[in-house]
Amino acid sequence: MSNIVSGRQIRAARMLAGLTQADFARAAGCHPRSVRYWENKGSNPPTNVASTLDRIERALNRHGVIPFSIPTPEVRCSD
Repeated sequence: MSNIVSGRQIRAARMLAGLTQADFARAAGCHPRSVRYWENKGSNPPTNVASTLDRIERALNRHGVIPFSIPTPEVRCSD
């Protein structure tokens, strides 16, 4: 199960990593329009495709950002 639960969380994580939408799209293996779409979902889940959520989370992890969903959605820098 992914820790990515909202578009806002993706935007916060991307910004914490210091990535543009285009940079993040390359890191996650997707089109920049997908990143804009996910981020515009606000507090709603960005997608329900598990493999996509995993790919997003792995890209963030590679850039030193760890998303959490419990107890509340947030992101942190890894140590």
